[in-house]
Amino acid sequence: MVNPSDVYTFGIALVTLILAVFWLLIFIDINNERKGEGTQRTKKTGKLRTVAVLIPTLAEGGELRKTVNTALASDYPKELFKIYIVLNKSSPAITRSIAYSLRSGRVKVIEAPMNGKAAVMNYALKNFIREELLLVLDADTLINRDLMHKLVMQFKSKKVGGVVSSVKVYKPRNIIEYLQSYEYMLSIMARKAMSVLGGLMVAHGAGSMFSTGIIKKVGYFDEKNYTEDIEMGLRLLVNGYLVENAIDAVSYTIVPNTLKGLVRQRLRWFSGFFVNILKYRKRIMETKHRVLGLIIVPMSLVSISLGIVVVIGLVYYSVSLAVYLYTLALNTSLSYAFSSSFQLSPFSLNTIYMLLIVLTAIGLSSLFYSLRSVNGSLDAFKDTIGILIYSIFYSFFLSFVWLASLIMLSIRREAVGWGTPT
Repeated sequence: MVNPSDVYTFGIALVTLILAVFWLLIFIDINNERKGEGTQRTKKTGKLRTVAVLIPTLAEGGELRKTVNTALASDYPKELFKIYIVLNKSSPAITRSIAYSLRSGRVKVIEAPMNGKAAVMNYALKNFIREELLLVLDADTLINRDLMHKLVMQFKSKKVGGVVSSVKVYKPRNIIEYLQSYEYMLSIMARKAMSVLGGLMVAHGAGSMFSTGIIKKVGYFDEKNYTEDIEMGLRLLVNGYLVENAIDAVSYTIVPNTLKGLVRQRLRWFSGFFVNILKYRKRIMETKHRVLGLIIVPMSLVSISLGIVVVIGLVYYSVSLAVYLYTLALNTSLSYAFSSSFQLSPFSLNTIYMLLIVLTAIGLSSLFYSLRSVNGSLDAFKDTIGILIYSIFYSFFLSFVWLASLIMLSIRREAVGWGTPT
């Protein structure tokens, strides 16, 4: 008879092996791409196009000033880009004051007569922006000086609808921010993999560039969507356009520094993912979108499901162990309960458990070197500890949030958000 425990453990071992191979392949691909760029040493040649830097704001403070200043410091030709700060109808006085203090010949402030991130971006697009390309920056995003150049250079084909940058965490300070920094580095590699396959479906707001003409052609940003970046990425793909990834175009974002803020943000993101997959489910499964329908979306759903299954399994085993120990404690001395429950030695582990330990070590090693390809350098001790904490605790936390977002979505029948979509 098959033991469910062994099946569960074998499943974990298999997933670990697949992930180890995946991260190793991404590591090799990223390094090969960088070596290629090193030999060519992109001289920033080719057609340079006009760029509108669009910064939608709601209730930002000093972050807005930093965002605008890093954009102004770009090494892209000054005459070819202009910055548009768009204020919501309900933006507070401090945000308006900062926005107008930044106004100049190259920085325009737009007063939108409505609320909502997608709505104010559409207002600016329809009434003010005439540039060929659109760079969307959240009001707490900082960019490297060469980001515009590296994104523009990806628009080599008329089929390219958008290009996303590599987002990193800006100066992490506490444990919550540090753990998110590993998550963001993993996201960089995941987007690279999806881009190579032709199914990158998230055009994030922290430094994504779009063809203005294509955005208008597919119908602007969805004003009823809490995660318009996922929605726009999917809409570009199902309409036959490409979403590319410029891995060396780096932007930085300020992340939530409290558990409450992190949970609220991820509930919105994760529920928005499910809503948009459901919205485009029929078009995703069309034969012309085979990569999206047969590889990217199924892989995403399977990885989410596996994470939830692992969490449920761990909760089950933890409860079972607690009940077992409690039962022993009632019938015998506490010292005997512990001695009889934890008599484990390396020689008592069966083959599959040994395999799990080996694969876990391989998986963490390949993950470490893959992250190093994205971050340039990692501290052998500090980052190894960080990756272990991320893998053991933070990834399980995210699985709990995925499960919570799915439950809340089932109850509410809409994405988790607050107030008007922002």
